[in-house]
Parts: sequence; structure tokens; C-alpha cells
Amino acid sequence: MDHITGPSIVKLMRKHGKTIRGLAAAMSITQKRVRQVRGCGVAGVAYVQDWMQAITGDHKASWEAVARAYG
Repeated sequence: MDHITGPSIVKLMRKHGKTIRGLAAAMSITQKRVRQVRGCGVAGVAYVQDWMQAITGDHKASWEAVARAYG
């Protein structure tokens, strides 16, 4: 995956019980940055892998993981 949308990030966070504060602490980033990504998404394979790892615990998560969040 080379990109993930903001709404998909929001859905995944809800499905996996991640909060803005918790995700920011786990990734050593600001809460402001988490809110930006929730709004705009993220592009780039390495960045998507980092976010998927932090949210789902699996850096190799694919579109199926995103689809399950919508189901």
C-alpha cells in the first residue's frame, strides 16, 4: 500500500481502540500530527507501514484490513 486516506485511518483507529493521545505517544509524534493524518491521510509505503503498525500491530496489513474496518 502506498497511501491511506484520513477516513480509513479514523475507521482503523476506532476498530482497534486507538486514541489520538495513545497513538501519538506510541509513535512519538504530536497529537496535532495524528489529527492532520486523520484529516488528510498519509502517502508513501514506509509511512503507511508505520501507521498500520502503530494502529493494527501489523506493518504488512493490506487493503483487506482497511476493508474489515468498514464491515
